[in-house]
Amino acid sequence: MDEPSCSIERSLQVLGERWSLLVLRQVFSGQHRFGEIQAALGVAPNLLSTRLRTLVEAGVLRTRTYQEAGSRHRQSYHLTEAG
Repeated sequence: MDEPSCSIERSLQVLGERWSLLVLRQVFSGQHRFGEIQAALGVAPNLLSTRLRTLVEAGVLRTRTYQEAGSRHRQSYHLTEAG
């Protein structure tokens, strides 16, 4: 699929899906971890993973690695300047 030349159309491709805006709301309000966002929104994990990946690939969010004691490394999600 060709990239749209219109900036509004490009933005809607990333942000036009309902869950994307809700994910951004949660990150903006300080929830950065997958589990926090999922619990707040009640969204299916696979859907949340897809939305987060799309937002990261679009440059709206960036990831940071963190690790809680005794757990594996995980990613937290943070707004970029574009976000």
